[in-house]
Amino acid sequence: MKSFIAVLLFLITVSFQGFAQKNTNAWKSENTIEDQYEVFKNNVNFWSGSYFMKPQQLDEFHKSLTDSISVLESAVSNHLTQVSSLQNELKTNKTETAAIQKNLDESIKLQNSITVLGMNINKNVYSYTMYAFILGVLVLAGIVFMLFKRSNTITVRTKKEYEELKEEFEIHKKNSLDRYTKMNMELHKTRLELQRK
Repeated sequence: MKSFIAVLLFLITVSFQGFAQKNTNAWKSENTIEDQYEVFKNNVNFWSGSYFMKPQQLDEFHKSLTDSISVLESAVSNHLTQVSSLQNELKTNKTETAAIQKNLDESIKLQNSITVLGMNINKNVYSYTMYAFILGVLVLAGIVFMLFKRSNTITVRTKKEYEELKEEFEIHKKNSLDRYTKMNMELHKTRLELQRK
């Protein structure tokens, strides 16, 4: 039994030394997949003098891995091509959208404007200008109407005063004519009386 334990301890020590001599992380410092695989294969842990995996299995695993990587690289390349194509299409669409937006803005500007005397004027500005013009004309008409009313009032009053004055004048004229006639008659009478004497 002691010899069995000694042999067992010896095998365990040898196997630990085998594990200790191998650097299982050495493959991480390599740059290419092929170099990483070779270093990994050379540093695989041993047990009783054989690999945990047989070299043929490792080669099959490596082939499967490289095939998967090449498929993924091809897919990535295709996706990058698609992304590039989509980016170019996006740039084209942005350019077209900008051109369409510019045309739309110009169309909206033309739609919202009116041509007056060969100038394009915004409809809102035109409306406000016309409202201001109409309001100005109404204010001017109001002022003219007030001046007319005042003048008309003065004219009517002056006419009334004129008519009254004319009437007074006619009365005065008539009275003066009557007086003159009376005076002439008295004078004539007086003359006749003087001639008779």
